[in-house]
Amino acid sequence: MAKPTRTAEELHRLVLERVERLPGLAGIETDIHRGGVVGTGGNGEGAPNWTVRTAVPPSGWRLDVARAIREVQMRYDLDE
Repeated sequence: MAKPTRTAEELHRLVLERVERLPGLAGIETDIHRGGVVGTGGNGEGAPNWTVRTAVPPSGWRLDVARAIREVQMRYDLDE
């Protein structure tokens, strides 16, 4: 079953809303704020076709932020 689609701007807003609700991140500008949603072309059935561009290397990722992004990825596809 196909996921509903959203524009890059809408997906970015949805991710920001989730990130800003995380403890310690309310009112703080993060890479998520400065980055943007970019298409990945999809990597197979059910795989996300978008991600959020950040400058933080994977070793610096916060699990709660990654989880917030993943939750939105699993719910919506990028309207390309």
